[in-house]
Amino acid sequence: MLRKNLSLEDTIFALTSGALPSAVAVVKMSGPEAFAISEKVFFPHNEKLSKKRAVWTGILKTRDNQKIDNIVAVTFVGPHSHSGEDTVEFHCHGSVAVVKLLERELLALSARPASRGEFSYRALLNGKQTPTDLENLGDVFKASHSADLEAIYKRKDGGLEREIESFRSKLISLQAVLDTAVDFTDEYSHVVEQAAASVESIIRGCSVVTHRYSRFKNGKSLPKMVLVGSPNAGKSSLFNALLGRYRAIVSAEAGTTRDAIEEQIEILDRPWNVVDTAGFRSTDSAIEKEGIELGTSFLSSASIWILVIDGTVGLKKREVELLQSYRNIPHLVLWNKKDLNGWSAVSTPLSAKVIEGSVLNSFDIESFWCELENLCRNTQIGETGPIPTAVQAARLETISAALKELKDSIGLGLPPEILAEKNRSIMVQLENVVGKVEVDDVLGRIFSEFCIGK
Repeated sequence: MLRKNLSLEDTIFALTSGALPSAVAVVKMSGPEAFAISEKVFFPHNEKLSKKRAVWTGILKTRDNQKIDNIVAVTFVGPHSHSGEDTVEFHCHGSVAVVKLLERELLALSARPASRGEFSYRALLNGKQTPTDLENLGDVFKASHSADLEAIYKRKDGGLEREIESFRSKLISLQAVLDTAVDFTDEYSHVVEQAAASVESIIRGCSVVTHRYSRFKNGKSLPKMVLVGSPNAGKSSLFNALLGRYRAIVSAEAGTTRDAIEEQIEILDRPWNVVDTAGFRSTDSAIEKEGIELGTSFLSSASIWILVIDGTVGLKKREVELLQSYRNIPHLVLWNKKDLNGWSAVSTPLSAKVIEGSVLNSFDIESFWCELENLCRNTQIGETGPIPTAVQAARLETISAALKELKDSIGLGLPPEILAEKNRSIMVQLENVVGKVEVDDVLGRIFSEFCIGK
């Protein structure tokens, strides 16, 4: 974690590209001695290295004139660089030996390894980026798909400010009641008691907002596609077909899948979590019952779901119930096992799109993909509200704790003047949620999650 006592007089370096070995590695050096140190290890082909913005080709050498690599160097003169300082980037081959040898030389020439996020820290102190810019940058690294990026870039639209203002408006109304109750305690005591409901609604609202960031940060914002149906209907076979590889056990024995199996696939350039659930049926097995219950919980949180029906058996009561209970969640019906004797077409009109075929044989997986892509394309997925930043989420968590304390105080019947003071303090905290992000917030919360090369 970065600390304020990190010296800006140091010249720092770090590997800023991916893991080694690789085709190309980029070692970045930034600070007041960046050019002076570079002159001792990098020797351009056609001219002496000088302090200017340029791209150079040349040779890296050790202090005892041993060749390290043929490279390209890119030089930036402060303040016209990412960090606002003189900066040199060494673009060399992504060899472990090359990079280690270069780093050894830089150390010997008094440069030091950068701390986590130190390049960005210097950019912040040199006025090249704001704390808010860095918060957004930190979240860009966490983004797992384009919808996450869109939510991050839309933070300037004011959606979160409007939500916070709605919370604050409720507290302002509560404040009016509490201030009046100070002078008319007897008449307004019952009104103060009713204020607990208003506080509870704000607590729930704060929880919804902070949950959005938690889901985003932990990679749980991916949309979920859930496969459901009776045992042996063909869910696991469809699961394997979607993945394009063998993952779930496929067997003619009912109840083979005893818990939910989850994997990722990509549809229309977006990752999805695909869940193969345990089949719905009555069972005495405690393990299988647990799997069935787990499957139901996945279904209730699905973005879309696919009901697989054994076409040799037909529609069962439990499957009809599923179609009714979860009709508001986008879904498809696969009428499976068309290749087997005893299969019959759909006879009962269903509101969902029905695809007839067989996963294992005559079923045309391409036509199924077409229907699936149409469903995914037309399904509203992702968070329905703005995603806060890490600092905003932390501030809201603090406010939630204060609101819970206020609610408890109301329940204990504390005097209205005490309640009014607590409420007033919370209103001020709410104003600060979307206020200025301080450098200390960045030091303690944002940079701790940055990589070394950033």
